[in-house]
Amino acid sequence: MNTFHTGPGNPEQNEETGLTEFRLTGSLQYLTWYHAVGLVWISEFILACQQMTVAGAVVTYYFTRDKNRLPVTPILSSVLRLVRYHLGTVAKGSFIITLVKIPRLILMYIHNQLKGRENVCARCLLKSCICCLWCLEKCLNYLNQNAYAATAINSTSFCTSARDAFVILVENALRVATINAVGDFVLFLGKILIMTCTAFAGVLLLNYQRDYAEWLLPLIIVCLFSFLVAHCFLSIFEIVVDVLFLCFAIDTKYNDGTPGKEFFMDKALMEFVESSRRLERAGGRGRSRVKEATSEGAEMKPMAPGTSSA
Repeated sequence: MNTFHTGPGNPEQNEETGLTEFRLTGSLQYLTWYHAVGLVWISEFILACQQMTVAGAVVTYYFTRDKNRLPVTPILSSVLRLVRYHLGTVAKGSFIITLVKIPRLILMYIHNQLKGRENVCARCLLKSCICCLWCLEKCLNYLNQNAYAATAINSTSFCTSARDAFVILVENALRVATINAVGDFVLFLGKILIMTCTAFAGVLLLNYQRDYAEWLLPLIIVCLFSFLVAHCFLSIFEIVVDVLFLCFAIDTKYNDGTPGKEFFMDKALMEFVESSRRLERAGGRGRSRVKEATSEGAEMKPMAPGTSSA
């Protein structure tokens, strides 16, 4: 019985297996790269939609003065706003990440193909380029996330939101570094705690199953999946913290607590801000008093003219 195959490209018979293969020729051979770019872009687009949805819900909560009048379904409202107004913003941000990720993946592919055959300089250059592109991708991811939050606040375009978010982050660079360092450490401890508790529960359960002779491999798999699940859930918490900080920075920049410029933050955070300002004022007065005392002491003990050291 003859079997007919239809497909793009020219049919070629493989001499080793005796099967007929269809190889893409002409412009069709670039379809693989087209689908690869599309896959990366779509995955980044889905992640960006997640960030935009969370940012919209957090912004709605923060900038609502009466917390009793919050929407019943803030996540659904944020999704509707995303679909109606901000799909272009999300597509543009995810495309920028794609433009950085694709060259990094190509360089990683070249590095794997040339493994053991390139010289030391080429290997060092490839690894340096891959590392630089990875750092650039992480920075752009963080900037995009804050740009989505600025878009949710001001309903501006992607470029305008990215510029505003960058200015806010530069003005609060020390706070950003502190929150990121402490937050990443706390989230890592949370992941380790969840994985440890899961491993402990797995040991207890496996002890009751005497039929299993090897329990180390199932326990390792359980720990791995528990760490991945914890990472997925705690990454949402990380996005919430970053968006809340941007909202706080914008709130303190344009409002000072006076009538007509009341803060949007809640009472606990407002008390913390006021106590921090009192400490800053007290520290500033203390430093000014020390400077005045130092200058007065210098004026009270002038060097007498005509005196010299023996």
